[in-house]
Amino acid sequence: MKRLAVLAALWGLNLGAATAQTNPVLYPKLSKTLDSLAYVDQWPMQQIFKQQPDSAGRHLVEVEKENYARHQPVLEKIVRQVGYPGFRQVGEKSSNNFWLLVQHADAHPAFQRQVLKLMLPEVKRKNASAANYAYLIDRVALNAGQPLEYGTQVEYKGPGLGKAVPRSLRDPKNVDKRRAAMGMEPLQQYLDWMTSSHEQMNKPK
Repeated sequence: MKRLAVLAALWGLNLGAATAQTNPVLYPKLSKTLDSLAYVDQWPMQQIFKQQPDSAGRHLVEVEKENYARHQPVLEKIVRQVGYPGFRQVGEKSSNNFWLLVQHADAHPAFQRQVLKLMLPEVKRKNASAANYAYLIDRVALNAGQPLEYGTQVEYKGPGLGKAVPRSLRDPKNVDKRRAAMGMEPLQQYLDWMTSSHEQMNKPK
């Protein structure tokens, strides 16, 4: 069965390997909260990726949606209280976890747009990831029915499980220039990785 892979969920499979935060941060309790929320956020997708059922017999995609809904008020409160939690506020790992949670807030596009605006000055101050900002730009564009800037949101086309292709793309000829400016790999390299991940996710046991 073909599955539309969500970049953020697959990206999140690497979160556990993130470097431990060693520098002091402004909000250590918030850092721990974000890490806990991200763990809960990622657990259903990791089970799906490993083709492991839920021990309680729940439908994991529904569990995923329930987690997103439960986390949304927490994310909104964080933004009201501290703005965008960047590297200096919560550390690089926890800041990336906040971004991941926002990527999954597709039911709240106005909130995603709000965070995108808050994130830009933090990227310019090198207090947030430029690549993550690019992914969120694409996520907001997709939810608004607009062309993608960086080609990060994909679908799978072709024989068998298909190969990853951007769901839409503005000015394809210059996409690699835009990606390079954000510290991202060339688009084809990214698409090859997404195709490989998709095949692994859907490989028969």
